[in-house]
Amino acid sequence: MKNKKQLCFALLLTISSGILMSSCKKAPVSEAETDQAKLPKSALRSTTTPSFVTNTKNLNIVMFVPTDNPALPDYKTRLTTLFTHFQNWFHTEMLRYGYDKYLGLARVDSTNLIKFIEIPAAGPQADYPYDSSISASKILNEINTYKATHASEFSNSSHMLILLPQRTDGGGQPFYGWGKNCFALDNANMAVDKIPNPNSNYLGGMLHELGHGLNLPHDHAKYASEEPTLGTSLMGSGNVSFSKGQPTFLTEVDAAILNRNEVFQNPLPIEIPYESATTTINANATFNSSTQAFNLSGSFTSNKDVSDILIYMDPNVNNEGTGVNKDYNAVTWRFTPGTGNTITGSIPLSELYYKNNEPYELKAKLLLKNGNVITQTYTFSFLNGVPQIGANGSAKFCQNASYGGYGVSLPVGQYTTADLISRGISNNDVSSVNVGLGVKVILYDGDNFTGSSIELTSSSSYLSTFNDKASSIKVIAIN
Repeated sequence: MKNKKQLCFALLLTISSGILMSSCKKAPVSEAETDQAKLPKSALRSTTTPSFVTNTKNLNIVMFVPTDNPALPDYKTRLTTLFTHFQNWFHTEMLRYGYDKYLGLARVDSTNLIKFIEIPAAGPQADYPYDSSISASKILNEINTYKATHASEFSNSSHMLILLPQRTDGGGQPFYGWGKNCFALDNANMAVDKIPNPNSNYLGGMLHELGHGLNLPHDHAKYASEEPTLGTSLMGSGNVSFSKGQPTFLTEVDAAILNRNEVFQNPLPIEIPYESATTTINANATFNSSTQAFNLSGSFTSNKDVSDILIYMDPNVNNEGTGVNKDYNAVTWRFTPGTGNTITGSIPLSELYYKNNEPYELKAKLLLKNGNVITQTYTFSFLNGVPQIGANGSAKFCQNASYGGYGVSLPVGQYTTADLISRGISNNDVSSVNVGLGVKVILYDGDNFTGSSIELTSSSSYLSTFNDKASSIKVIAIN
């Protein structure tokens, strides 16, 4: 038995990744456009401007200060105005989809400014380079050490924006999302009156990375209905468009996720935020050549209430890869769960930009009312502009867990041990399976479809009890 590892990938979403996307409707809300009358009076404690909303749980904002690079003296007043601008931008964007919610920002009553948690770092700026795995862990460890003796300074939420003064030695520094934490820099240009800024994407970058810290993956505008009228999706290349004062927007899927985020709730719901759930997702799609649309169908189970069905259509372009942090050009849809926990919806082909000969991942996600998101991934591809689904579909069989090692795609059909070997799949050597749309897979531990078996209707990154046991395989069309 060979040694195999299941790989776990942290969500590393960086401003330097060459984010390419677009979409949007209106320019960011200016201070003059802020409608104070819309702010819930119960959430405001002062008429001093700028007024902002404080919720039951709020975003933790940390200013992490290296020993040789002090924070700018005006940052609390300057960033209070900027984050109030961000808060109203989120609110305006969410209102488009009917969500009257605000990002919670903690207040210092004595100053009526946003609460910043200033933490002295243990080392100089060079100790905290851009490198995500090193710096993020190091900084978070120091923050947790500080929090152990200063717990009252933090909100009781799990989301944190961590700012560092811009380095003075020319080195790189953290600027990315890391789970429910995100990192950005602060300098004198991080201010509302510096929008637009043709020379820097840091302002939009901060808002983009904050989106990641608030549970938002990358996504792109719909090609036909959003991009021409709304502009650029924030979680696409919105870092660029927002900084330059160009139309930048939240997609409906982004707004739905924020609607269930704990720091957007006031008052808090009964559900425990982000509590895990026991779920199953069985999704399928067919392509109707007459209507030129994908018809989504399926069902799900969950022991926690499901709020929304989210669909990401994510092309693998120019061998960029698949999975987390590869979804810059994923186009998204939100659907309401149907009666009896059913999944239905239509996805027009015209909304996809890439539709020639690209492989795709369809990610079907359950958005729970408690904010947790459960994902199941399916694959398909285009061949000369035609989606390969159902009888034309396939499944990919991989040597190692998490789709590592060699991978061989098999179209609909039945494969004995000899057939598998002839196609490059060794006997008793499959550890993960990427199941395409419109097909299911049955693996047998004996040749000629004998012995014990396991049936897969969706992808599996590790076959667990059936690891390294497949000796014959059936790929069956289910539409």
